[in-house]
Amino acid sequence: MVRGTRCPSWRSFLKSVSACVKSNDSRLFAVVHVAGKQFKVTSEDLISLKTPLMGTQPGDVIRLEKVLLVGGSQFSLIGRPLLPRNRVSVYAMVVEKTLEHPHLWYQFHKRRRHRKMRSLFKFMHNLC
Repeated sequence: MVRGTRCPSWRSFLKSVSACVKSNDSRLFAVVHVAGKQFKVTSEDLISLKTPLMGTQPGDVIRLEKVLLVGGSQFSLIGRPLLPRNRVSVYAMVVEKTLEHPHLWYQFHKRRRHRKMRSLFKFMHNLC
């Protein structure tokens, strides 16, 4: 910060941010933390999660509470480490609940006639 300049108050900053959001001039984005991973999302993006979301069915709307960053072309809000839940909300809809492609597990011991092959299927969720 340069000496002699006034830092704008937090409320005036939030008013200017909300005016930018309402004007819909630019595409907004957010960085969210879901299932141990971070995703940069915008509207109409698809997220594929490989960890199950317990108790969710396709069509359910969930709130992604761990928001790390929100921004657009005019502003950026950076959380340290997270943005407050009452200030920022990101919602997602469960589009699909399906199985991943099979993971093959093969075990072989030479000269012992020992061969095992298994295929493992894991759940995958797609969020929009």
